[in-house]
Amino acid sequence: MVTLTEDIGEGPFRLDDLICRRTRPWTGSVHALLSALQSHGFANAPLSAGYDGTWERVSFLPGETGDLDESETMRSMKALQSAARLLRRYHDYTGLFMRPMLEDQIWQLPPRPPFEVICHGDFAPYNVVLSGGELIGIIDFETAHPGSRCWDLAYAIYRWAPLSIGIAVDDLGGLDTQILRTRIFLDAYGLPAKQRRTLPGMIVDRLNALVAFMETEAANGVERYRRNIEEGHDQIYRCDIAYISEHREEIIAGL
Repeated sequence: MVTLTEDIGEGPFRLDDLICRRTRPWTGSVHALLSALQSHGFANAPLSAGYDGTWERVSFLPGETGDLDESETMRSMKALQSAARLLRRYHDYTGLFMRPMLEDQIWQLPPRPPFEVICHGDFAPYNVVLSGGELIGIIDFETAHPGSRCWDLAYAIYRWAPLSIGIAVDDLGGLDTQILRTRIFLDAYGLPAKQRRTLPGMIVDRLNALVAFMETEAANGVERYRRNIEEGHDQIYRCDIAYISEHREEIIAGL
């Protein structure tokens, strides 16, 4: 059990049935998003439990969590397809109230036109909750920001396929498997075929934007990103940018 005090770090921490973390300039926007989701009937995200000048609080979502390399359940076709369906539902809901969210809101990541939805910004296996092998919840909305469906899909595909050269799990390695998982994800999401050609290039743009963001934050003294770069996370993204760029036409043909 954690008690919130000034010296316990940044969070997030679990406190009873709440998840707590330090308040940031974009916290108000995140809680406005969570409240809008709740009011529109989307039940697969944490509930806002308020925030003050120091701490924000959201409800804890029970279930199984983990990443692809550590969870066979997370790697399953059931999880992959339910992830895509849940992301589609999330996008559809945010499209209902996206326009008011553009006014007087601060986001951690810059809004990226065309504005169609509120992107989750980090829709990855480590930011979802499973029950019975199926996704029942999305967590960690810190990187939410207005953007297009495909901009959010680009990063989701990168993480769920995953379109990466450095995969340690045998059944996720190899471009053919990654393309197949990408196509299954997009089929379950319901993205029209004509929109799929842009995705490899958009994944590259998304990863370049991520590297630039990390470098800027590290230069501004943000310890988390300074440590990420010191550990070589930016180089992993650069290698994946090269990998996707090299196989771009093959990926497009497979989708």
